[in-house]
Amino acid sequence: MLANVLPAFLVLGLGALLRRWGLLTAESAAGLNRLTANVALPALLLLTIGTSPLATGFSAPLAAMTTLLVVVMAVLAFLLAYLLGLPRPQRGVFSQAAFRGNLAYMAFPVILASLGEEGLRRAALTSAVLIPVMNFLAVVVLQLARGGGRGWGKLAWAVITNPLVLGANLGLFLSALSWQPWGWLHHTLKIVADFALPAALLALGAQLEVEKLRDVRGPLLLASLSKLVLLPGAGFFLLRALSLPSLDVQVGVLLLASPTAVASYPVAVEMGGDSRLAGAAVLVTTALAFPAFVLWGMVCGVASPG
Repeated sequence: MLANVLPAFLVLGLGALLRRWGLLTAESAAGLNRLTANVALPALLLLTIGTSPLATGFSAPLAAMTTLLVVVMAVLAFLLAYLLGLPRPQRGVFSQAAFRGNLAYMAFPVILASLGEEGLRRAALTSAVLIPVMNFLAVVVLQLARGGGRGWGKLAWAVITNPLVLGANLGLFLSALSWQPWGWLHHTLKIVADFALPAALLALGAQLEVEKLRDVRGPLLLASLSKLVLLPGAGFFLLRALSLPSLDVQVGVLLLASPTAVASYPVAVEMGGDSRLAGAAVLVTTALAFPAFVLWGMVCGVASPG
């Protein structure tokens, strides 16, 4: 598990060093954010979802229940942010941090190590539904928090035309068609998609000001608790109550227990969210990912991830 978490922190630290050395400025880091959110991440979603076949091994109850829980958490977290009186730039970021997980880069390696190829296959197929939903909800809550007098029609158009939503939805459509891209297209998309995670981490490291994290420690604590404890806990009890197979329960809980997605940071910044809270949520939940995965793995009766 340490091997999955440590590289992310090392690249993040590299971003901070590059900023300190002047190789990444505030302007270039902001440009890197825009490039990641509008080009690299949509390509990653299109390739990851579009090449995951939905026809075999797909558990509709698992996908439906995990999706339901993510939607409920998104709504409750957004309402809680409003009731707590958080500033507008923090409301959408708070909600996103509470439900949007780092599935491919954190949950998948843990599931493969503890549940094998069958578990990974089930996780990938479930994520083909979860990832578009998470990205759609992220754009919705960030757009709602942004405000600015937009009507529902303009809000809907802003969500529908968001590059992340377009990439995820197109990927889901192509997945239903059992799409296999031509070799040259696959390689092109992969080159761009492989840029997404390191670029997001470098930009986060360059823009993260650790000394300012104390300013957001209240919402940060609540968002981290929601993401790593409440969401997977609700998943465990719901999936068990529905008598789903043990593999479905284990996969569902580990997916829901994944830390806040690295991709949430550039998207939040691009859409006017609080960069301090967005970066801190990624940093803290990723740091706590190891004990969280071990805890939920024990609760679900799987071997400790490693």
